[in-house]
Amino acid sequence: MSADVRSIAALRDWHAALTGYGESLAESLAGIELELRRGFDWLDEQLGRWQKAIRDCEEEVVQAKAELSARKYTGWDGREPDTTVQERALRRAKARLEYAEDQVRVVRGWIGRLPKLIDELYRGPASRLTGILEADLPRGLAALGYKVETLETYAGMRADYTAAPSPPPPPPAEPAP
Repeated sequence: MSADVRSIAALRDWHAALTGYGESLAESLAGIELELRRGFDWLDEQLGRWQKAIRDCEEEVVQAKAELSARKYTGWDGREPDTTVQERALRRAKARLEYAEDQVRVVRGWIGRLPKLIDELYRGPASRLTGILEADLPRGLAALGYKVETLETYAGMRADYTAAPSPPPPPPAEPAP
């Protein structure tokens, strides 16, 4: 078996790039896990917020009902007082309560659904990627390192071998105006 290796330095650079990629990948996976945890924490906060809103809205409904019932008593002149404002306040308080209850249902739905979605869509591929990162990449880096050492040893034994010149560095980027 023969290989047409033109630059051992390029192989060393590739080894270094793969090492950097593995580190970057590990950091990215840890970042994703942190964001997932933050998402769950946010949902828990929202649930608490909306449950408190329900309690506040229930108090508003009780207060609006009390104001309406206090206003319904006929006055000393026998006329029934106008209760439009109190009825409107009661309807608004009930609507806010219903909205808060709907939000609690929505948040509870997401609290139940999100772990399943994460398991279905993320955990499988992430565990495979973690397996590659923890087992295959180190094994491949070790094999590549061994091959580079072998090539360097072989190149050192050959009298006609000269290292290929490294490519010139890219020109500096011009500053943005």
